[in-house]
Amino acid sequence: MADAASSPQKPSSGGGERRAMQRIGASVTSLALLAILAMVNYLAFRHYKRFDWTSQGIYTLSPKSQKVLRELDKSVDVYVFLSRGESGFLSTDELLKRYSAASQNIKLHYVDPDREASQFKLLAQRFGIAAGVLESGEARADVAAVVALGDTSEKNWHINREDLVASDMGPMGAPGGAEEVQLKGEQALTGAIMQVTSGRPTKLCATQGHGEWALGEGEERSLNSLQRGLHHDNLVWEAFETLGKTNVPEGCDAVLVVGPLRAFSDAEAKMLIGYVRGGGNLLLALDPVIERDEIASTGFEGPLREVNIRLDQDLVLELDKERLLSRNPAEFVVTEFGDHQTTRALQHSARVLLILARSVSVLGNTGDVEILMRGSEKSFGKTNIAEVAPDAEPSRGVSDIEGPVTLAVGTELKSPSDTDKNKTRGGRLAVIGDSDFLTDALLQTPELANFHLASALIGWTSQRPALIEIPPKKIKSGNIVFSQDDLWSLFFRVVGLLPAAALVLGVAVWLNRRS
Repeated sequence: MADAASSPQKPSSGGGERRAMQRIGASVTSLALLAILAMVNYLAFRHYKRFDWTSQGIYTLSPKSQKVLRELDKSVDVYVFLSRGESGFLSTDELLKRYSAASQNIKLHYVDPDREASQFKLLAQRFGIAAGVLESGEARADVAAVVALGDTSEKNWHINREDLVASDMGPMGAPGGAEEVQLKGEQALTGAIMQVTSGRPTKLCATQGHGEWALGEGEERSLNSLQRGLHHDNLVWEAFETLGKTNVPEGCDAVLVVGPLRAFSDAEAKMLIGYVRGGGNLLLALDPVIERDEIASTGFEGPLREVNIRLDQDLVLELDKERLLSRNPAEFVVTEFGDHQTTRALQHSARVLLILARSVSVLGNTGDVEILMRGSEKSFGKTNIAEVAPDAEPSRGVSDIEGPVTLAVGTELKSPSDTDKNKTRGGRLAVIGDSDFLTDALLQTPELANFHLASALIGWTSQRPALIEIPPKKIKSGNIVFSQDDLWSLFFRVVGLLPAAALVLGVAVWLNRRS
């Protein structure tokens, strides 16, 4: 009998079973991972979501745009004629993807006039656009994009390059001098969608005949800058004389009285307040007009008192030095805003510059009149204008209006036919004690919210919530300056550390397999 020690040994089945179980485990794990990936992809497809990781949220759509897109029930095509090399292409492309993700009715089409000349030619004929040739020989369209309602060519809106991006260069020559870039694409795109999908345009009627701000160009006091800023919002502007009229022109969605220099007659003022009681909408921007050291009457003092608003005969002075841009206390920045639809978005960090304003006081405690803006605790209304001297430090007198003074109010008037059973509201009335906040330079200054306030007031009084303006989003893009030490450090990290890290990882994997 052979020695047991020298007899051949059968291979142990334990090792094979372990390897089989490991293979099965690896297969099950792989299948589970594939299933998880499939489910994640399915959920991502069904619940598409884009995130904005920029520090300023520059690609996050505003509530106004989200509302417009949610209510969009028609197919809207956006044709982009920017080449991929243009400076505004990347920001416009990212913004458009957010529009497309927010509404399935937004269809995007990218057509490069230089690379896709035949397709561009057909669209150019359809929309009435053209292309020029740059010095480099590249073809470039005269518009950045066209927003069209479905397959129709009748309702379309052209968007220019300056409507998408604007740049404000910082001081030249300074290391790292920043360029401030304003991304205005959301304003233009949402406005264009509203243009092609809206029905009857909103009609704004501006009074004339009392030295008010004029419509159009060519006047020193003109609303032209505001009109240009709102040209995407489907508005029609019309001037009309109130003298001798007993009614507001038919079809006016809101009446604007902006900066009159002469008083309205009692009949004119009562006619306009009566128009609001009957369901109309009125915006009064009434400056303190100074005549012989006194604040001249506007004609609205009496009719406004009947609706619990007092138009004060004063000049607002601001003594808080942090709100002054110069030594003039009559030119100041407002940072206190009420919790009202027109000013709610301004409450946190907005700044509105007023020049020579009067206060507007709320009478009684009815709650019907809401405060939109007010000055600081150190502000007050000077009633004796003769005491205001250019070089003297202003001080509040006994007869002056104590701060913080109210600078703008809003109210919805009840119709005279209202009863306890019928609470139907009349129209809307907004009163602000300044019109100079509409000056071109102030509306176009991105650090100020003057344009936002003007747009919101017009949107509220005309009962067009979507007119609350979308502020342009600003980003800083500057030159990155490297010193010689910075360059050597970058070279060492790229050429030295990355290969070393890869080598260490490779050795670790090899040792793991050997073990």
